[in-house]
Amino acid sequence: MPAWFLRSTGGLLLPLLLSVAGALGTLSPAALARGTPRADALEAIRQVWPQEHLDSAIRLAHLESGLTPTARGCGGDCFGLFQIHFGANRGLIAAMGIRSPEELLDPLVNSSVAYAIFRQSGWQPWGIEP
Repeated sequence: MPAWFLRSTGGLLLPLLLSVAGALGTLSPAALARGTPRADALEAIRQVWPQEHLDSAIRLAHLESGLTPTARGCGGDCFGLFQIHFGANRGLIAAMGIRSPEELLDPLVNSSVAYAIFRQSGWQPWGIEP
């Protein structure tokens, strides 16, 4: 059994949700090694988001993209870690100096835009509170 699973009292395997140090129990130690896309993603989130929202931001990025900085969804309209919808956030994105949707594939840029969206609207744009 992988280390990131716990056996519940009923014998079912459940993913282990960790605190900030490893809020993503589904990631192997190798995936968290420095220089991997997921490690870069976690570092970018930690650089941008304040401590009081850090755990939730990491959980949200994991839910939205599996911590994959180059993730694309919504039929190609949502980009990066937090699956930022380029068209729906065009004004904010432009005000931040971002000119193309591909720039949202940079984990630091994506985390910064996500935090700006969060500051305006809370978790509502994602439809969940992580």
